[in-house]
Amino acid sequence: MWNRQEGNCQFFADFIFSLVLTSSSFAVGQLRLTGPGSTQCSGRVEVHHNNTWGTVCDDSWGKDDAEVVCRELGCGTALSAPSSAHFGQGYGTIWLDDVNCLGNESSLTSCQHPGYGINNCGHGEDAGVVCSASVIRLSGSTSCSGRVEIYNGTWGTVCDDGWDLIDAHVACRQLSCGTALKVTSSAVFGEGTGQIWLDDVNCLGNENSLTSCQHPGYGIHNCGHSEDAGVVCSASVIRLSGSTPCSGRVEIYNNTWGTVCDDGWDLTDAQVICRQLSCGTALAATSSAVFGEGTGEIWLDDVNCLGNENSLTSCQHRGYGIHNCGHSEDAGVVCSESLPKPTIFVSPVAELTWGQQVSITCASAIQLLDGTFILQKTLDPFRMNQSSGSTSATFRIPKVTLDHHGEFHCQYEKRISSQTFTSVLSDSVHLTVHLLRPNISLTSPNVGMLWGPEEAEVTWGYCFSFTCYINPNHPQGNFSLIFSGSNITETKPAVNSSASFNFPIADFEHQGNYSCVYVVLQSTRRFSSAEAVPISLVKGK
Repeated sequence: MWNRQEGNCQFFADFIFSLVLTSSSFAVGQLRLTGPGSTQCSGRVEVHHNNTWGTVCDDSWGKDDAEVVCRELGCGTALSAPSSAHFGQGYGTIWLDDVNCLGNESSLTSCQHPGYGINNCGHGEDAGVVCSASVIRLSGSTSCSGRVEIYNGTWGTVCDDGWDLIDAHVACRQLSCGTALKVTSSAVFGEGTGQIWLDDVNCLGNENSLTSCQHPGYGIHNCGHSEDAGVVCSASVIRLSGSTPCSGRVEIYNNTWGTVCDDGWDLTDAQVICRQLSCGTALAATSSAVFGEGTGEIWLDDVNCLGNENSLTSCQHRGYGIHNCGHSEDAGVVCSESLPKPTIFVSPVAELTWGQQVSITCASAIQLLDGTFILQKTLDPFRMNQSSGSTSATFRIPKVTLDHHGEFHCQYEKRISSQTFTSVLSDSVHLTVHLLRPNISLTSPNVGMLWGPEEAEVTWGYCFSFTCYINPNHPQGNFSLIFSGSNITETKPAVNSSASFNFPIADFEHQGNYSCVYVVLQSTRRFSSAEAVPISLVKGK
């Protein structure tokens, strides 16, 4: 036991002094914050579309838009929505412009916008956000270990006078970095610059933020930067790769990053990781490199957790680097705080005719047993549920109607005990439903009509009638008879799916092409069919 503790101490020493600060982006699913001066919760906003990261233009960019970004990233509320490339200019595609969020959307791409890639901007107009969780950061190492800095108009450090593990616990929890493993003093992570904002910090341990702890006041101290305080949080020695911050391939740090073998890997082991990363409850323990094969060392094998451990490395295992595995056996987890964003696609096509069959498939990147896929229509009560033990569910609509015209998206739901965990919404697909083309016929009593090869002749003075008709399964609507060469139309309601237009006496002015369309008014939308194949009418002898 004593040897193990000494080994852990040496590990932290090596860990603290061997890590190198690198510039990085902070991504969750299809959204990330990046750029000079960015943190996990502040930076230039970028979205991932068509396999490429791109920026957002600041036209109409405001607090409601930033609020959606901060909530989607789990970064609290929006403090500001900076514009004009405040976090530096991006490059490549500008994916979004004129974003108009109500503020209650679950993702930025769900907000109203003209469409991906439609913009009139340059990168000098790249939009950014500053979220409430960005008022604290760790510098000099990783996002979950380093010199503690807080924001008070400018970034500044914290003095190590009275700095202890309870204070560090509050900082780690505020950053969603798990629990505090180690507290550092004497600028172990390097000396900061500028202001020293806090000194003599005294936390009880239950505060929501470091600045809520007792302290003399901002900028009141008797310190130099050689006394800058730091922390090592539990999430700094473990990470999830290949998906989201709370789902992915498990990797741990032991001088270098390495993976965990899936031998004996189960939900109890995954539970320890999710708790260590402050990612909620374990929903799945994946094997066989579901999140892709790692590289380098395989640090752990035959992990056997009881479930109450504070960290994965505290669980029973064979020892660092002792294994009989390859990277094709890399273990992974899915935690409740970050279910993967599902995908959605349509078969055979998204542009449909009334009565045609269509299938919409919702899929997840990983298999989550006993979950439910939900197909929903935007701004509509339409909803279909399907339980699935696989990675996808297909929703079949045997005969589409006008009710199916519009935007659809998917969501994944997992219930554990009395709690329900839900993924973010998928991107949307748009179903376009067209009415069937109606038919038109011409009749004239008393043999007053003669059909030629391409036209019909009606004898002068005889009456004639056009009848428009359509599939009887269509909803109630109106027929409009269209006379080409003029703007004259006549409209009648459908009776038994047809309508007749009578002409008492044939005359020269009736010569021309006749067609009809079927029109249905549903809620505030107007659906119109294509024109029927026209009939050409000429005057007979």
